[in-house]
Amino acid sequence: MSERVVDVRGVTVELGERPVVHDVDFHVGAGEVVTLLGANGSGKSTLVRAIVGLIPVASGEISLFGETLRSFHDWRRVGYVPQRTTAAGGVPATVREVVSSGRLAQRRPFLPASRADRAAVERAIELVGLTDRAGDGIHTLSGGQQQRVLIARAAAGDPDILVLDEPNAGVDRRSQEAFARSLRTFVASGRTVLLVLHEMGPLAPLVNRGVVLDGGRIVHDGPVPASAHGHPTTATVHAGAYTHGPGRVPAAGEPHDHPHGDDEEAGPFGWNS
Repeated sequence: MSERVVDVRGVTVELGERPVVHDVDFHVGAGEVVTLLGANGSGKSTLVRAIVGLIPVASGEISLFGETLRSFHDWRRVGYVPQRTTAAGGVPATVREVVSSGRLAQRRPFLPASRADRAAVERAIELVGLTDRAGDGIHTLSGGQQQRVLIARAAAGDPDILVLDEPNAGVDRRSQEAFARSLRTFVASGRTVLLVLHEMGPLAPLVNRGVVLDGGRIVHDGPVPASAHGHPTTATVHAGAYTHGPGRVPAAGEPHDHPHGDDEEAGPFGWNS
């Protein structure tokens, strides 16, 4: 049995005294690619934020790399990119400068970047396919490209696990496929990925397990159904495959109200960490 990089046991999370995640148990093993799936409001992002220590749990316990969150301090091993933030941030910076900031936790204070730091930054930029834009300003990039820059920033720190919340939100098929290629390279190195997804899209072939939430509870934990491996821009895993309550994610080809647009140029749908 592989090391449990993430271990969630009996976890309940409350927001404003309202339970959002209810008595959840699941784990992510070393080298796995696991996705949290479910309708909007099912508790996916809340659970991920609890896993990376951003919000407290009301009950239960979360461990990373065998240590409880209370005693875990080696956050360099975790690369987290939250949902719907921007890479630009109103500050003029190039792609290389933004990605370089991902190495700060690896460096001793006040020392300049080492050769190893610079090499890690260039590898991370190459990973996301933006080598030809490394010297360009972040503000000149499309939303999908900004997302890839922030993936590179997280990857530049050489984390053992990447935790990504809705990486495909608001970008077109071309950017989704570029991201899938980047992630395939990261996974090939034997590292671990935990994804929050609304739709599988081109990432479906990379995923080992799907954990489906409905109403803050896990209703499925296992292989992703074959229906999720169809057309790369519409294949969807939905809680309705396991429960028949309200709020399921629509099936492939079924109309739905997605919270984001699908035009890569529509806006800076990047991430920050």
